[in-house]
Amino acid sequence: MGTNPTFLACHQALPFSQLLQLCGIQAIIDQIGTSSKVHLIDIHIRSGVQWTAMMQALVERKLPIKLLKLTAVATSSDVQKVMETGKRLESFAKDLRLPFFFKILELSDITEVKQEQFEVQHGEVVAVYCQTILRTMVSRPQRLENLMRSIQKINPLVIVVGEVEANHNSNSFVNRFTEALFFYGALFDCLEACMSRDDPHRAIVEGVHIADGLQNLVAAEGDERTNRSVYLNTWRIFFTRFGMVEIELSDLCVFQAKLVLQQFSCASSCTLENNGKCLVVGWKGTPLHSLSTWRFVQER
Repeated sequence: MGTNPTFLACHQALPFSQLLQLCGIQAIIDQIGTSSKVHLIDIHIRSGVQWTAMMQALVERKLPIKLLKLTAVATSSDVQKVMETGKRLESFAKDLRLPFFFKILELSDITEVKQEQFEVQHGEVVAVYCQTILRTMVSRPQRLENLMRSIQKINPLVIVVGEVEANHNSNSFVNRFTEALFFYGALFDCLEACMSRDDPHRAIVEGVHIADGLQNLVAAEGDERTNRSVYLNTWRIFFTRFGMVEIELSDLCVFQAKLVLQQFSCASSCTLENNGKCLVVGWKGTPLHSLSTWRFVQER
């Protein structure tokens, strides 16, 4: 799967991305059961590598699937990259002889999204995938509200939410600084354990991506501060407003997470903890990521 080489290097060297992706895919598979028409909605698809695992799982099940449809939400600036992702996924599905349809939902702004744009057809079961994207809308609550209202109207079977498990949204500089100290300290320690010091991709991650995020978190104020991750409990309060309830992750989901960790030499330093019905992934006890699954409770 083609993608940014630095992100790909981190995906291969660090356990978090693979763990969250495969555990999230298993959660979707658990919910869709034997459905023959599955409609996936990825709010921010990136490389789309996680969907290859989904395709393989659907091909291997006893009851064949009639159609796997994937709608990728993209801003105008990302359309070209998303088109390339779609072509790779279409090629992969063709090799598997899997009936597959890829659609790009292009938006200049997420506030424009409307229920009918998802084009959910009769007989389709819908799963929504949100991987570290909702936190980018915390500073602009209108975007987040509109997205959730639109998703609510299509009533998906399951919503998978992967987020950074930290409070980077405090108005207090001291609180943000303290939170950043522990969070990024654990992240740098993980990079030290999993990637060699002379790895050029590590230098880019530390010197560009992490540095920019850290500077924005600590030094920026107001609308300029876009790095605003919040704790899982804050997301719980927010989702409850839309009539959403947590779905407990299956034993197979947790097994998948542990299976991924076994492939990494640094597995002993990674921690997996249950937080209610959700999973929190950390490094030496410091929480870094959370994975939760949700559904809407429809009024009778």
